Amino acid sequence: MILTVRYSHVRDLVSYYANKISDQRVLEILESGLKSEDDARHFSHFIWKMIDSMAEDRENGIEVLGAKDNTSMVADVSYEIDVLMSDCGYSQIWEDISDQA
Repeated sequence: MILTVRYSHVRDLVSYYANKISDQRVLEILESGLKSEDDARHFSHFIWKMIDSMAEDRENGIEVLGAKDNTSMVADVSYEIDVLMSDCGYSQIWEDISDQA
């Protein structure tokens, strides 16, 4: 299991949005961890899609995990992903994809 270093609600957000868009691979990564550079790329791209979806949900007044605005959690998401990617040796992948986002 991943994404529980400091902010456990980040895992809940990732799980919610992975289920929302039916991204089975992200759900598997949540359970098994990152196993390859390809996993790291996929997960990194997903996180940026998730952040965009969070903003759309806020604009549309959609309640997610009990709140209509979860964008304040973006800093928590960034922290957790930074730690995860660093611990797994994929920091550069996360940084490169974040620079393109």
